[in-house]
Amino acid sequence: MLRTIIKMELKRYFKNPIYYIGAILVVLSVYSSISPYLEIHYFKEESEIPTLEKYSEIADADIMDGYIPTSKVEQYSIGLEKLGQDMVDEVGYSQEEVDKLVSKLQNSKMSFAEVAEYIEANYHFLSVESYFQEADMKQATVEEANQYIKDSLKEHTFSNYFSRKYADYFSVSIIFYAILMFAFLFIGDSKRDIYELLHTKPMKAWQYIIGKLLGGMAAIGIVVVAVTLLFDVFVMLQGKAVGFSVSFLDLWFAVTLYVVPNLLMVACVYTVIAVLFKSPLPAVPALVLYMIYSNMGTKMEDGSFGYKIRKLAILVRFPNIFFETRTPPQAVFNQVILLVSALLIVILSITIWKRRRVY
Repeated sequence: MLRTIIKMELKRYFKNPIYYIGAILVVLSVYSSISPYLEIHYFKEESEIPTLEKYSEIADADIMDGYIPTSKVEQYSIGLEKLGQDMVDEVGYSQEEVDKLVSKLQNSKMSFAEVAEYIEANYHFLSVESYFQEADMKQATVEEANQYIKDSLKEHTFSNYFSRKYADYFSVSIIFYAILMFAFLFIGDSKRDIYELLHTKPMKAWQYIIGKLLGGMAAIGIVVVAVTLLFDVFVMLQGKAVGFSVSFLDLWFAVTLYVVPNLLMVACVYTVIAVLFKSPLPAVPALVLYMIYSNMGTKMEDGSFGYKIRKLAILVRFPNIFFETRTPPQAVFNQVILLVSALLIVILSITIWKRRRVY
């Protein structure tokens, strides 16, 4: 019976044109976001590294643009230099006064926050911390950029870094896709006559719930495998072409750890809402809000605004620049908790289904 339900759900998905259209949109969405990282290579000429004037451009720049992160010392120095220039140009302080101030601050060993507090209190110049934030990237020379790439690849393979960026953008697209497609799992069964008929059939509650769940996961899983295989081929070919170390398993590991548990949680939430309300439709706004909650930024310990994984989040984001991506603290623990929670939700769904059975 379990195998029959799974096969039946797969056939339904394969006959649904939205299934294929959505999968194509997932590929296009992920490619548009992640294709710039496939252009990373060793630089040969200075002309390959454009000079970016606007801060917005520099903030979005990465190693493929020839920009690398500054050290804390460089960030401190560049930030103070730009701050001093604006204090002269915009406020009217003398160059001599500003030079003394900058020299004093450089020798004070104050943190960025302490410098901002000091300037704002004594010179009434606001938004000081933004000068240091804007100085976190710099235009590199060919030698600096290539050395940065070499040093980064000593720590991990190119495909390892790529896998985290892939998991980041792919998880957003595939979960949106899953929210749409999982509705088809129960939309037909929620009709009153079908719903009542199902409860009179000689099948166990666990067979129905798990069969529907596995059927939906199998359908989405086929898309996950196909899309990941496609991008794995891309990164393997590109990495080898430019002389980077790559591994075929890196993307699969990232997807298994950072995407599959999240999809399972989405499917389980859909299931429990469908059996509770006798309709899957209330799950759509609930899961959209769940995604927003999972993707919300938060205030960090240093006072800056950034990404920090939330409890039971169904998204694991990697917002740093390419070679600076790291697994967020508590991410692995969160994924384990998601799996445990998904199991409990399945048990709850089976219990609800049993209580509504007609004998």
